[in-house]
Amino acid sequence: MSISRQQIKAETSLIRELREIVGEENVLSESDELLVYECDGLPQHKHPPRAVIFPNSTEQTSEVLALLHRESVSFAPRGAGTGLSGGALAVNHGVVIELARMRKILHIDAENRIATVQTGLVNAHLSRAVAPLGLYYVPDPSSQPSCTIGGNIAENAGGIHCLKYGTTTDHVVGARVVLSDGAIVDLDVRRCGYDLLGVFVGSEGTFGIATEARVRLSPIPPAVRTLLADFTDVNDASRAVSAIIAAGVLPAALEMMDNAIIRAVEASVFTAGLPIDAEAVLLVELDGIEAGIDDEAEKTSAILKEHGARSVKRATDESERKKLWAARKGAFGAVGRLLPDVMIQDAVVPRSRLPEVLAETYRISAQYNLQLANVFHAGDGNLHPLICFDLRRGDDLERVRQAGREIMETCVRAGGSITGEHGVGLDKSIYLPLIFSDDDLSAMLQVRAAFDPSGRCNPGKIIPTPKGCGEARAVATQSITEPLAVSPLALGEDQGEGLPRSNFVPLPSSLPKGEGVIAHDISRNRSTQKHSLITARLSEARVASELSQIVGDVGVRRLPDFVLNLRSNAPPERILEVAPASAEQAGEVMKFASREQLAVIPAGGCTWLDAGNLMSQADLILSTRRLKRIIKHEPADLVAQAEAGVLLSSFQSEITRAGQWLPIKAPDDGRSTLGGIIATGLAGANTPGYGYPRSFVIGLRAILADGRLIKAGGNVVKNVAGYDLCKLFTGSYGTFGFITELTFKLRPLPTDARTVLVSAGLSSLISTAREIRQQLFPNALELLSPGLSKQLGVNGSANDYCVLIHFDGSARGVIWQTAQALRIARERVGNHCLTLDEDDDLWRKLSAAPVEHDDDLIWRAVLKPGDLLSFVDDVASLEKGDTSHVSLRWQAGLADGRLRAIARAPAYHREAVRELRRLRHEAEKRGGSLVLEKAPVEIKKELDSWGSLGSAGVLMKRVKQQLDPENLFSPGRFFH
Repeated sequence: MSISRQQIKAETSLIRELREIVGEENVLSESDELLVYECDGLPQHKHPPRAVIFPNSTEQTSEVLALLHRESVSFAPRGAGTGLSGGALAVNHGVVIELARMRKILHIDAENRIATVQTGLVNAHLSRAVAPLGLYYVPDPSSQPSCTIGGNIAENAGGIHCLKYGTTTDHVVGARVVLSDGAIVDLDVRRCGYDLLGVFVGSEGTFGIATEARVRLSPIPPAVRTLLADFTDVNDASRAVSAIIAAGVLPAALEMMDNAIIRAVEASVFTAGLPIDAEAVLLVELDGIEAGIDDEAEKTSAILKEHGARSVKRATDESERKKLWAARKGAFGAVGRLLPDVMIQDAVVPRSRLPEVLAETYRISAQYNLQLANVFHAGDGNLHPLICFDLRRGDDLERVRQAGREIMETCVRAGGSITGEHGVGLDKSIYLPLIFSDDDLSAMLQVRAAFDPSGRCNPGKIIPTPKGCGEARAVATQSITEPLAVSPLALGEDQGEGLPRSNFVPLPSSLPKGEGVIAHDISRNRSTQKHSLITARLSEARVASELSQIVGDVGVRRLPDFVLNLRSNAPPERILEVAPASAEQAGEVMKFASREQLAVIPAGGCTWLDAGNLMSQADLILSTRRLKRIIKHEPADLVAQAEAGVLLSSFQSEITRAGQWLPIKAPDDGRSTLGGIIATGLAGANTPGYGYPRSFVIGLRAILADGRLIKAGGNVVKNVAGYDLCKLFTGSYGTFGFITELTFKLRPLPTDARTVLVSAGLSSLISTAREIRQQLFPNALELLSPGLSKQLGVNGSANDYCVLIHFDGSARGVIWQTAQALRIARERVGNHCLTLDEDDDLWRKLSAAPVEHDDDLIWRAVLKPGDLLSFVDDVASLEKGDTSHVSLRWQAGLADGRLRAIARAPAYHREAVRELRRLRHEAEKRGGSLVLEKAPVEIKKELDSWGSLGSAGVLMKRVKQQLDPENLFSPGRFFH
């Protein structure tokens, strides 16, 4: 295509302006300079950029993007270019924003185990820098010596040790992001509101550019055991993987290499003494404390031998261990010894399906006369079939493409995903319809439009935007209060997993325009008021009748004793409850609600139904009480799927029969449902050891405001296909949609668990807890106020505070850690400590404390653990009187920075408001948040429940408007 003189002039002008922003030496524009940037680590896709820009700061990046926005030029962010999906290429003659020169470590906070870095920093350099502090950065992809933190964030990179510790999303706690128009926003897990950080990680540069990141550091495990098992049969090795997990062992890493990879590695500089006559080898790494780790290693060795291992060897020292892992990480590079070209695939299957899927990959490669080599993360089912070929043979590339597609289809048929860590990029976007319906993809595009209304941020990647999706971009720039319709994409014939049309219930006839269940504008005139009430009751009866046609009579009921206060001065609402028995019925209810403009409040156990700000309207409670099926539990895969109305207690009872559990201890008095727990996203006492609820949701289905059923995630423990809408729905409090189904990754049930209880004065307890956290690995470190200690029956005296220190794991490890904790505590506070071997009842009571009594003032704060300690002093001072909080009790997670206060509001509510404002100011000043979970109407009318949403507030509103343009779901809960 020829370029006009005017275009050349405009391009020259653009390059000149870019150089004025970042400096002459930080812009590349000559064709020979740009060659290296036309592809990433997957050379099959090539797109030469118009220019490459090297900003040195967030501010420079913002200026560059603002200029590109004004000039309508698209761009692609890039780190080290090690990606394997064609994701960092500038299509449409766009500009590459290269972050490799932004590689500073800005701050290391050893006390809180957080590092703040520029995102061009090389992954391995961070661990090297913090190693003297006894810390490291967990995510370790094979490209760790060269890939960048920013690239890891873009792809949600995994690596060898993510089986036990999770992927990048579990280790990033904050990011400074520049949006496509140059706006700078801070995303932070400590801030309240939607989990925009969670959905940003893994968005492959299509939402914006992360220029700085705050990442979680972890203590270096004091003990490691690395095992090498060799097999004469690949299927035996595959079955051994599932057997290890099913036996309750969760290795830090569990990797497989087949014979082709073994031979290639042993012929390379990465040789590690792997047996070249083996058909497969498994590398298994266990880590933790010294006590008990040899028992785990012996148990694992026995399982490997039972399943056909010819031998099991243990690395004798750190040098041998590093040699084995260098061989595994060097496998991709070594495979070039087999043939000159390679197509690296990346798919995930349930680990229990590994034998049959592996066999099928070898069959497919033989069918197309291609050589296949397999090296992969066996523990989480993340396959990396390497198709070896020679481009000099004319028809090889087409055969490779066809074989690659058949391998992807095989993995999807087995219940898997098209990518586990490499991303979609350009390479796999054609495969997305294999796992997502048009409605699913449309919802993802709506979220993308909220972040990037102009569509210039890494266009063409993940989901190439079709022409019909311009409406979504238009909505993103509108006011949040304006009701707008976003047209969904049409569901294609036999594509994805759209709603089965045959199951739909025909819509009943409509109500009169604008008429809802309740008349919301009641006149002060008595006759008018009487007429309005009559009209409201007639409307309610009509709505109940028509909803009964959808869900049946058993699914509709009036709640005469239940009231929900609204923001207006109208009387509290009497509400109609609708309980669909299926996702399809729920979709039809929402279509009806949308047509009639009825406000819908999703509900599970109703424990947090009035959380957040006073809502502006409430017509229907959409309940999960009839969605109570546990759909499936696959112990070998550590995965379970259930409908959203299943009680957490029922779910735990079912899966513990197989020696597994869901490590969530959210506030629960026995009424909490799975859907409610995820909708609130509330963390519990075991967060330090296991993480937030968001980490365990791997898939969900939800009904949007227009009745569409969408799926997010999938059925496998590792999955980066599309955007992570599971994170977005977690903690959204029913403002995006109605969750109908959830899929969780599970953990093996610990062999043993014990709690150390220490009672003393506040300062002594805090110093004791700090030392225990530094020396040991507690899963919970909970400080209780005297009032809460008394309520639970665990305090020594009326004025004593109490710390609960929980350990779980192998019996030997738990016994050793318990003994060490007792030693430290006794040295600090004397003999005011004891051990509880049977501690389930205590932790159950603690989980129930926020919801089992009639307290009407409950709030939570989240700060960095180091900042929480001074904040605790402020809260403790409130116990001395009942001026602002009556009968105050509180608990604080000393290892993760949580604090929850439980009280009754005082007669004079303004004292509570004044004190809460002061505490919120202190929390936000430290970078944290304070959220009102429950409060009287008088307090909620004077104090926003959420506090400051920070620079991300506007972005949150845009996401809400995209997914619920008519503001039907819980209107007003987050935004007035």
